[in-house]
Amino acid sequence: MRDLFTGLAFVIAGIATIVTAQKFPTLPSLQYGPSLFPSIVGAGFCLGGALLAANTLWNRKRVLAPQASTEATTLKEPSSGKSGLAMLLPPIAIVFYIFASGYLGAMITMAVIMFVLMIMRKTVPWVALVASLLVALAIYFIFSHYLLIPLPQGVLLEGRLPWIF
Repeated sequence: MRDLFTGLAFVIAGIATIVTAQKFPTLPSLQYGPSLFPSIVGAGFCLGGALLAANTLWNRKRVLAPQASTEATTLKEPSSGKSGLAMLLPPIAIVFYIFASGYLGAMITMAVIMFVLMIMRKTVPWVALVASLLVALAIYFIFSHYLLIPLPQGVLLEGRLPWIF
């Protein structure tokens, strides 16, 4: 039931984000303005929240009928302490990015974060390494070269990555 309320909260947050983004000023020289990216994020919140709420309702309806007959014989397993660490990892990753990206650079920091998250999800190490490097490189190029968003270069490699022009 908690996922249902979380999903609905994400839908409400998405709607609030879209409504707020529509109030941003538009630029006459561009077809899109500063409201585009927040609107996309808000739409993602709405879609993800709606899917989470619908999935919760779908699973609840599907499980309730067979569960009524076997409810007395089933016991819930105690939750492991690993789920608490899994819940703390995204905020820790954000704080790590804030502090480490100035020194390591955005691309290396993103690769480290993705690698750690994949290893925590029991991904094969070589797959996690290759995937995290490729995805970090793609994100870096999309943001820095196509969207023209300056990302931290880091002082570790003297402000520039040797293999990037």
